[in-house]
Formats: sequence, C-alpha cells, structure tokens
Amino acid sequence: MNDLLYNKKTAYIAVFLMMLVSIFILGGNDLRRERLRVMDTALGYNELGIDVVQESAIVLANSANLLVVAGRYIDSGDRRIADIRNTLDNTQFSLNDSTGYRPFDIIVPYVQRLLDDLSIMDIEPRSADQLTEIEINIYAALRRIRLSGYNEIAADFNRLLRNPYTGLIAAVRGISGFWIVGE
Repeated sequence: MNDLLYNKKTAYIAVFLMMLVSIFILGGNDLRRERLRVMDTALGYNELGIDVVQESAIVLANSANLLVVAGRYIDSGDRRIADIRNTLDNTQFSLNDSTGYRPFDIIVPYVQRLLDDLSIMDIEPRSADQLTEIEINIYAALRRIRLSGYNEIAADFNRLLRNPYTGLIAAVRGISGFWIVGE
C-alpha cells in the first residue's frame, strides 16, 4: 500500500483531481455569485430600483385586461385573442423566480399585434380610454424593464454560460441562464 502512495503516477493523478475539484468549487461559486447579481437586478435591487419581475406581472395583468376590452369588438374565438388567452391560462410563474417568465416573451408580440388591430377599429370612447390606459401600462412596463439594465446583465451571464468550460461547471452545479425581454 505504501508503494501506491509514493508512486509518482498516483501522486500526479491525486494532484490533478484536487485541482479539478477546486476549479469546480471555485468556478461554481463565482457563477453563483454572478447569477445572484442578475437575480438582484431582476428583483429590483438595482440602481433605479426597477423590479423586472413585477413589471412583467404588470404586462401579464394588463394583457388579461386587454382580452376583456378586445372581447367586446373581436370574436372571442379569434386567433389573436386565443393566443393570448392560451398563454395566460398556461402561465405558471413565481415572483421569486426570474427564469420562469418565458410566457412573458411569448405574449408580448400577440399583445402588440392586438393593440395595433384595435387602434384602427371604431371603438366607443369608454373602451378607447381603457385601451389607452392598458397600452400605456404595457409600454411603460416594457420601457422600465429596458431601463433597469436587466437585459444587458442577463445577456452577459448567458454569454458566459456558452463558454464550454463555464458551461460544464454550470451543468455540474445546476446553474441555468436567464430570459431576455423581447427575444
């Protein structure tokens, strides 16, 4: 047994394994720290105090309100309304999980298309006021998300994960990327 411990080949293997384990531990800790920085931005701990998760919830809530107003002028079986309704009905998200907002990216193009279609229709003044308020709320929330800097920070983190070395560490440590608003 002593010969095995003093064998050069065994020593090299042991040193290599210790280095590999330490690289995974230190690299994983750095990745977790970077991930927490992105999550802090998403949860409003940024310079402007903009909570991306809450802004996304505002867009989703106003999308539901849009369905109510649009239902007065467009058949509820219409594909534009069905796409939004299906996305909202199948949306499960947590306010503490910024990666769970994929439906947000799916719904925004449908909402924009429906708002464009409704803007050229002849709509009674009360509904027009409601549509204006919904449109202002949605576009203001999207603008605040872009102002928060979340997209840039999340995109930088996702690029970091594309590196084969850090991607391997991320896979081993269970670290995933983030969604980007508008992509």
